[in-house]
Amino acid sequence: MLLFAGFGNGVAEADPNKKFIELGWDIPSTLDLREHWQEMERTTPFDGVMFSVEGQDDQGNRLSSQSIWDARPWKREWLKSALEDLQACQFQRFKDNFIRFNATPGDLAWDDDAGWKVLVEKAGHCAWLMKQSGCKGLAIDFESYGAIQFRFDPTLGRTFPEETQLARRRGSQFVQAVAQEYPDAVLLALWLNSIHIKAGHSTQPESILVSSGYGLLPAFIDGMLDALPPDMILVDGCEHGYYMDSAEAYLQAANEMRSWQGACATLVSPENRAKYRQQVQAGFGFYLDMYLNPVENHYYFPPLNGSRLARLERNLRFAREAADEYVWIYGEQSRWWGSQQKLPDTVGQGRLWEDSMPGITRAIAYARDPIAAAKTELAELRESGQLENLAKNHDFREPANPQAGSLPAEFGAWQDEKNSTGQFIWDADVGDGSGRASQVKWGCFIQSLDVQPGEEYAIEVTCKPRGHSQPTLVVRWQTAENRWTQEHLDQTFPFESGDADWQSAFGVVTVPENVGRLTVLLNVTGQITDDDICWFDNLGVYRLRP
Repeated sequence: MLLFAGFGNGVAEADPNKKFIELGWDIPSTLDLREHWQEMERTTPFDGVMFSVEGQDDQGNRLSSQSIWDARPWKREWLKSALEDLQACQFQRFKDNFIRFNATPGDLAWDDDAGWKVLVEKAGHCAWLMKQSGCKGLAIDFESYGAIQFRFDPTLGRTFPEETQLARRRGSQFVQAVAQEYPDAVLLALWLNSIHIKAGHSTQPESILVSSGYGLLPAFIDGMLDALPPDMILVDGCEHGYYMDSAEAYLQAANEMRSWQGACATLVSPENRAKYRQQVQAGFGFYLDMYLNPVENHYYFPPLNGSRLARLERNLRFAREAADEYVWIYGEQSRWWGSQQKLPDTVGQGRLWEDSMPGITRAIAYARDPIAAAKTELAELRESGQLENLAKNHDFREPANPQAGSLPAEFGAWQDEKNSTGQFIWDADVGDGSGRASQVKWGCFIQSLDVQPGEEYAIEVTCKPRGHSQPTLVVRWQTAENRWTQEHLDQTFPFESGDADWQSAFGVVTVPENVGRLTVLLNVTGQITDDDICWFDNLGVYRLRP
């Protein structure tokens, strides 16, 4: 099955600054992680997971980090078995794991000093567990699954400003307790001020917050910032990412979270805005069920180019590109691991996600790291004898046609005539034939092929540069009528050192809308002297499996 072996032994590292974190109704316990961490890493396309901490108190009553927001105390010794479970895991790829820490039951009065003391002690216990086990931090879900902790209640006899001051103090206590145990933790919240973008745009945000279900949350966040140590990171996980369906939507939301004048920063007190800009990241939630639900469901996205998986991969790529570091991927109807869930009234029915949506693992892998995913796929196709190279004269063995000039067969060439007077020829003496560029200040060999929007291609080529030659692999787009289009979507891939004097470049592209031709440019610049020469060879253009 595509990529499964590659997940554990990947042929290329994913961008270390972008992580996909799993969350769902299949949330594992620490015991689940201990028993199945190798399988989870081998069969799924994630960089980490949100998990629950389960245990028992001295009377045998159940404890869970998913129902922790109350005045019921925990003892650190009750987490011993959870620590042993986590320390038994030898994670190779799941390097960013988080305890799911829910604001449930969420029934603490803001003036209950004793109750808040207990809660922040529990946050400290969980931070200790994370630090000792090498995990990343807490995944905080402020959603009200029980009581509505963050709604202002005017019947309590305090004004909204008075209540916000209490909430701010509690946020500070919370972070202080975490920082005491784990000062460089990551606190990945499923949302922070992104839940209140409308209020952030208002000239009087209090007029909106006073009646909101989460109206006290900005004050709590401000308190978190009050106590935030310099090495701790907060992540606004922007759960509204569920509904985003364009690059512009993700980028606009990221701007609202990052910008000095963005809606999220304006809800922060002036004294904390510099810290907010430095230590709060923009992240996104991504809801898999949007791509599985039937058309009549409110949570539904239609196909793109005939495929709902194509829309999933495109949108997840948009989320990844817009996020600072984290995208958390949430699903309900199906599972990545564990036993069959009993969900007969859903489309997924509790099956594995790959059974419910064949190809979803591949789609997420390509959104996460297209280079690594494509290299693994090409290796599998090559091994099975199914790899088809669409490049013409890909090995440059066919010599130049005298009637067409000195170029290698099937290739054209271009150079900046005002500033470049170099030469592009077929060279029989290097390799089994190659394309040679010399004294080219700016130019390229060119080859094009017909494509359809939504198709994915991997392109590779080798080169042997000498002197001041600066080669790159460039992909550009044309309409079916051979007119250049979508210039802002041009992609450039660098050459990296390989065997002997030869270097290689590799890239993955998705054909944009309204495009009919993919054009490969074997580009070279900087050639000035007679010793500046660059040979190109072994062009590969491969259509990837849908």
